[in-house]
Amino acid sequence: MTSPTTRLIRLLDRGFYPAELPPPFATRRYSDVRGTFAPPNGYAGSTLFFDGATFRGHLRKFGVINPANYFILSRYISQRWTEISQTYDLSSCSGTRPKFPARSAPGRAIQSASLANKRKGQAHLASMYPVILSLDINRYYGSIYTHSIPWAVLGKEPAKAMFANNTLNTHWSASLDRFTRNCNQRQTVGLPIGPDTSRIISEMILSRIDNELTASGSGLASPRIYHNIDDYQFGCFDVQATENAQSRFVRTITKYELRFNDFKTSIDHGLDFHPCNFQRFFDALANTSGRNFVEHFFEILYQLDGRYPQVNVIGYALKRFAQLLARNPEKGLVREYLQRLIFAAPHQARWIFPLLLGFYKGKPPNTEIRRLIHWGIEVCSRRNDVGSLLWYLYAALFLDVRLNGSQCGQCIGIANGMVDLMLYHGRDRGIFTFNVNRLRSRYAASRFHSDAWLPLYEIGRRGWDATAAFNKIGGQADPNMLYAHLMVNNVEFYLTEPRYFSVEGFDGWNLTQGHFDGPPPPQGIFNLNDWLGDGENYD
Repeated sequence: MTSPTTRLIRLLDRGFYPAELPPPFATRRYSDVRGTFAPPNGYAGSTLFFDGATFRGHLRKFGVINPANYFILSRYISQRWTEISQTYDLSSCSGTRPKFPARSAPGRAIQSASLANKRKGQAHLASMYPVILSLDINRYYGSIYTHSIPWAVLGKEPAKAMFANNTLNTHWSASLDRFTRNCNQRQTVGLPIGPDTSRIISEMILSRIDNELTASGSGLASPRIYHNIDDYQFGCFDVQATENAQSRFVRTITKYELRFNDFKTSIDHGLDFHPCNFQRFFDALANTSGRNFVEHFFEILYQLDGRYPQVNVIGYALKRFAQLLARNPEKGLVREYLQRLIFAAPHQARWIFPLLLGFYKGKPPNTEIRRLIHWGIEVCSRRNDVGSLLWYLYAALFLDVRLNGSQCGQCIGIANGMVDLMLYHGRDRGIFTFNVNRLRSRYAASRFHSDAWLPLYEIGRRGWDATAAFNKIGGQADPNMLYAHLMVNNVEFYLTEPRYFSVEGFDGWNLTQGHFDGPPPPQGIFNLNDWLGDGENYD
């Protein structure tokens, strides 16, 4: 059992940003101020929301919580973890119950379920029932009603009775509701996708839903249900049973202000339902090398990506075979395949750039490289895909690719604080050119409780713009001197050291520049067991 201190340190240092962002978006020394940082419990900041692409290219809304509110929420979760875990105990259907590992364990603040464990749970269900019903909650995180947090802990009716008696505000779950609301100007609908605090809270609500789905007399039992967050599978014996299960599911989630996703419903019979084991197709690569390995690998990848649309084949395969691809002697061929891939799927930049940038590193950016990055910036700006746009800006900073006023102007038009911060970073490096007055006017009236906190803090403390638009730390725009306290203690929310602009900075990829520049691997290096059961979430 981890301590409250360990839990708080992990949340502050490893759970703040969405995992989908480039390496510079990370915290440093945030947990060092855990004993001195003192935002008032009533502080209500704004979440910095941004659109980012899923592996299929569909946009969903991610969020970065104001650090004062994230600190308050994380501290409270850390202190109340025993009670939160008791709420999780309401369910035995979930395959993704959040857990805190030891302080020194690698990875995110909380452990995520592995793809292998998900397959195992689904395969077991398919072995027990002839019919599998798959259901989904529509826009789950964005639809969560924060007042349903006490409902999850106490049950909806008891919680509403306590509210009517004016006693609910004395219960710990009401404080969790309040601290969650304060993360986005006290709004009651929606949790940001990305922070680990959102995953913790969302599982509490799902645990109560599971409990009510399997209540006595419901006709459903826990062994009949498996779910990975809001993606549910029900085991049934006939079509009528699927209709009853779906009806109960819809009624139950509606009770908690959630809605059913009609477009993700399926009923599979027998062998029609099979947990995806696409990894097995790569077994054929075990005895290949050189050009044969490269061509065979990408042929399999292209075929499986179309065959399994619900699985991120590209992300999984590139990361698991990263070292073999990096060390392959046919480096020009690998680079060309990766370039084809990113042109076909620019929203997969997060998974392609860790390899592609390794091949580019150390070489002067030529027309080919510049054109690819400029094209990606244009495409992502046009789609408002901020998550992917940040990766193309990162690639430009990584390789010292210049962006002119027109290209930077497309980024400014997005009006996002993380994009603006990267533009200022490039300006400080002398490679990005843009009309700085457009951004100064944008932030002239901004305060630290707004969603502009990140560029205000990082541009201001680094001195990248000393005008009044960004010189606000410790002033009227910084009530309670919270950001002044963070700056004095050297807390960082954007990292610029060379390590974060090298292949060694890609967390979990286990790559070094030596893999790209060194000799090819010996024959027979591939071992399927080295990468099966990977623990990352590839959604």
